[in-house]
Parts: sequence; C-alpha cells; structure tokens
Amino acid sequence: MATSITCADTGSDCPFSVTTADEGELMQHLQVHAAAAHPDMEMNAETMAQVKALIKTS
Repeated sequence: MATSITCADTGSDCPFSVTTADEGELMQHLQVHAAAAHPDMEMNAETMAQVKALIKTS
C-alpha cells in the first residue's frame, strides 16, 4: 500500500511531496526533509502524531 504526504497538507508553503511503499519509509523521508528545509520545526511526539494523521494511503 502506497503512502504519501505533501508539505502543503500541513499548511506549509513548500512544494515537497513524497510517496513511499510504507509509512516507516515515509517518516524517514519526512524527518530528513524537515531537518533540511524546516530546521525551526520541532519534530516531537505531538508534531509527529499530527503529521501521521495527514498521511494518505492508496
């Protein structure tokens, strides 16, 4: 099952999007992207839960 998310889904004005085979891989890509493009974003448990709620599956 494919999983996907875009930064726009979070309300950010950022063109980043990612689609992966599973949620674990998706979260790895998100963490790398967030560290590089959004260093001011705190990737704590609350933020991660909010992001996970936005993940689309197909």
